[in-house]
Amino acid sequence: MIQPRTIYIVGAHCTGKTTLTKALNPRYTDTIDEVVRHVMRTDGYNASHVRHPMAGLELQKRTLLAQFKAEGEMQDKPFLSDRSGIDPIVYAGFFLGRSAAEKLAGLKEWHVLRERMRKALVIVCEPANESWLSSDGVRMTCESIDEWRLLGQAFRAALQEHGIEFVAIPDDLENLDERVRFVERLLKSES
Repeated sequence: MIQPRTIYIVGAHCTGKTTLTKALNPRYTDTIDEVVRHVMRTDGYNASHVRHPMAGLELQKRTLLAQFKAEGEMQDKPFLSDRSGIDPIVYAGFFLGRSAAEKLAGLKEWHVLRERMRKALVIVCEPANESWLSSDGVRMTCESIDEWRLLGQAFRAALQEHGIEFVAIPDDLENLDERVRFVERLLKSES
C-alpha cells in the first residue's frame, strides 16, 4: 500500500488537473477541490475578471486566502489538492503583471502555503492536447494556443522562483489511467 502524502495538482487550465485529481481521489479521504470555482460562484466573479486589473487581483487574493483556509482545515493530515496557493500568483502575474504577483507573494498566508508545498509532491499538468482547451462558463479561455502554452511555462517558472520542487507529467501521457499510474509510481519511489 502506498503511504499517503500531500499532493498538489497544478498547471494551466484545461490540462487535465481536475480529471486526474478525481481519479486519484479514492486514495485520499481528505481532498481540496478547486477553490477558485467556489470563490467565483459565491463572490460574483466570472472568467472575464481574470484579466481585469482590480477585480482580477481581488479574485486571485480571495482564491489564495480560500486555499489557505481549506488547507488549514486539514489539520496537518495528508491531502490531495486540485490547484494550490501558487495558482493565483501565477494567474495574477501572467494576466496582470509582475507587481500583482508580488503583492500576493507578500501575503503571510502565501508563506505558509509555500512551505507546505515545499514538503509535498507537486505535480504539474502541462498544456499539450489542444482538444482539451475549452470554456465552461467559469474557466477562462486563452486568446491562443501560444498563450495557453506560455501560461504553462509560467507555472514552471513560478515554482522554480519560489523554491518548490515539482514533477511534470510528460506531454505525451494523455491517457488517464497512465497518468494515475505515473503519480502512483512517484509515490511508491518515495516510500
